[in-house]
Amino acid sequence: MKKLIVFLLIQIVTIGFVFPQFINLVPNPSFEEYTNCPMNQGEIYFAKGWFNGCWYSPDYYNACANASNIIFGTPISQANNFQIPKTGVAYAGITSYDYSLNFREYIAIKMSDSLIKNHKYCAKFYTSFGATSHAVDLFGAYFSLDSIICNNGNLFNKTPQICNPNGKVLIDTLNWMKISGSFISAGGEQYMYIGDFYPDSQNTIFPFNLSFPNIISYYYIDDVSVCECENLKPKFNKDTTLCFGQQLLLKANIPKEADSVNYTWQDSSKNSTFLVTQPGTYWVSAYIEDYKITVCDSITVNYADCTSPTLWIPNSFTPNGDGLNDKFEYANAENYIIKTYIYNRWGQMVFEGENTNFWDGTFNGKAVQLGVYAYKIEAMDRIGKIQKVYSGRVTVVQ
Repeated sequence: MKKLIVFLLIQIVTIGFVFPQFINLVPNPSFEEYTNCPMNQGEIYFAKGWFNGCWYSPDYYNACANASNIIFGTPISQANNFQIPKTGVAYAGITSYDYSLNFREYIAIKMSDSLIKNHKYCAKFYTSFGATSHAVDLFGAYFSLDSIICNNGNLFNKTPQICNPNGKVLIDTLNWMKISGSFISAGGEQYMYIGDFYPDSQNTIFPFNLSFPNIISYYYIDDVSVCECENLKPKFNKDTTLCFGQQLLLKANIPKEADSVNYTWQDSSKNSTFLVTQPGTYWVSAYIEDYKITVCDSITVNYADCTSPTLWIPNSFTPNGDGLNDKFEYANAENYIIKTYIYNRWGQMVFEGENTNFWDGTFNGKAVQLGVYAYKIEAMDRIGKIQKVYSGRVTVVQ
């Protein structure tokens, strides 16, 4: 049974997708890097790269503040509800509604690279409701060419490229809610803003905890990512040829940045892997729910006889120096990795050679006596990697 298991492992070849390197264009995406521990409201700028996107005071929370000001530490927050960071020990917090008409806060960051015109980008971030008096729905992300100035009071007069659906109120105080989507770049966008970009009149403003001291809607933000959707597209290796008897395990791995994927193979199977046992063209389609995109690729698999020509071993040779049959030479030897051992009738080894270093009928520089000699030849097929051992007798004749 052990021998059978080893054989199967050798015969199954694994080929996965080759991914372009996943590049998140958002520096410090989970707010872990900081210059100072937060002590007061409005200190989002302590999180490296992030800044106040409007005129008010978005907040920064980090476990480093627990020893000195627990209000801005984690998991305790100023909204007095318990929230563990989605990743690491930090997150941001903003107000998306209060008693003042169209009051908003935004956080913003300059991305590590500008977006490319007509390229599709996939964006995602997580938010959690701060258990305040009211909850809203239209939370999103806007991408701009440059930093922008608040218009109409403190409400951005912009349409976000990514937005939570209208009517789907963000009311979960325990879990992190995912907001994601894809869009085509207009070209040159460098800045990302996160918040609520719609006026109160277009939001669903849901009363939640009216005993809360202030009329306010407050949300935490963590794990922000922006990438070219092409980064999420799987790519098979090049078309390939297998040896008869081999099987190919195709792996439809999608990067962890996409955590809601449905696979469909050419035979309608839904697993993340497919075992190829015969020639053909194989494809997989992967629907990524996060971004409402479908990515796919295919590979053609052929089969061939990978065994080398038979190693032909003579039963005699004539080392008389006439240039004909002077060595114990094997036909098709160039297709094998070879070790040769020759023994006389007393079991003494008179020759040891490798590959095409064939025996010339001498021992210690002198011609051996005519007669019968035993041989042992270890030969590994260079293509199929199968090793065989040949043994027999060869006659040295005049």
